[in-house]
Amino acid sequence: MKSRIVILVLMLLPIILAAQSILPDFTLETMDGRKITLSEVTAESGVILSFWATWCKPCVRELGKLEEMEEFLAQHNVIVIAVNEDGPRTRPRVKPFVTREGWSFDILMDPGHRVKNQSGIAELPETFIIGANNEVFYRHSGYKPGDEAIYERKVRELFAPKEND
Repeated sequence: MKSRIVILVLMLLPIILAAQSILPDFTLETMDGRKITLSEVTAESGVILSFWATWCKPCVRELGKLEEMEEFLAQHNVIVIAVNEDGPRTRPRVKPFVTREGWSFDILMDPGHRVKNQSGIAELPETFIIGANNEVFYRHSGYKPGDEAIYERKVRELFAPKEND
């Protein structure tokens, strides 16, 4: 009986976490060893947080589109952070891959998939639009061309443009 309850809880965990409106806080290292804590970033700006891997073609297409949105996002005080989920075999390829793609946003490394698992993520890419206190305003699984228009619309709805200085 106890094993059935444990199995049921494990099966429901991603659903429960998906329904939550606050993303668990975390600190991860960037590719160059800097530490970034999500709550510190969301205290100052909105965040589009994308979980991805080098082998995931939809992930790469989505991140390319987010890079193209950099100016628009900056106008709304929103930054992109990408959390890499490559395993031990492909992890050494991440930095050269990111350099080749020309992405300017921070890439965080999640070597043990701890943050991915705590966030209830089952597939890649998984993308969140997050505000202060890690509040999740929007969550999207997968990527197909045109999804970036949804992200742009959500950012417009949620984050006012900065005042011109």
